[in-house]
Amino acid sequence: MTELGRSGLGLSEVWSGLWVGSAKTVTTQTFTKNRISALVWATPEVTPPLLPEDINVVKLDIKDHPKEDISSHFPMMADLFKKNQDGVAVVCKAGVSRSVTLACVALMTHPDIHLTLRAAFLTIQKVRPIVRPNHSFFAQLIKYEVELQGTASVEMKESPYEGNNGELIPDIYLEQLKHQVGRLHFIPI
Repeated sequence: MTELGRSGLGLSEVWSGLWVGSAKTVTTQTFTKNRISALVWATPEVTPPLLPEDINVVKLDIKDHPKEDISSHFPMMADLFKKNQDGVAVVCKAGVSRSVTLACVALMTHPDIHLTLRAAFLTIQKVRPIVRPNHSFFAQLIKYEVELQGTASVEMKESPYEGNNGELIPDIYLEQLKHQVGRLHFIPI
């Protein structure tokens, strides 16, 4: 896997031919060098740069908001990666939520890959540690996984935080937080 940029902030190849990143990482040079032939631009708040005409650019009007329906774009994403698996880049403003959600779909639906949602998320996170789809996007991914595979590998659980108002978050976030907190050492003052 390849990382262009520093500390997971650049354009990251999360699977052979599947790239995730922020909008500012999109350049003709990067796309040419890495043979990226398709771009999913999931950030309407930023104007895409001019790219060569042979790059298929798909612009999606998706906001990173809990009320946003990103699932309506899942079939398109699955189809695009199947047809262009030699080089697809998915970008959003920060390369953390929308682009990662769509990249999970690509890894869950490709007939030669077929990862569970949990495995897709962890695969992307291993290369790009800053990933964190918003809770609503994760809930939509879980529903999609059940449609595809008949079962869910990630569950939404009530947040243990005080004042959460019954908010549901992916269990994988809770597991990772528990692991991180378990590594902390408190020094008495």
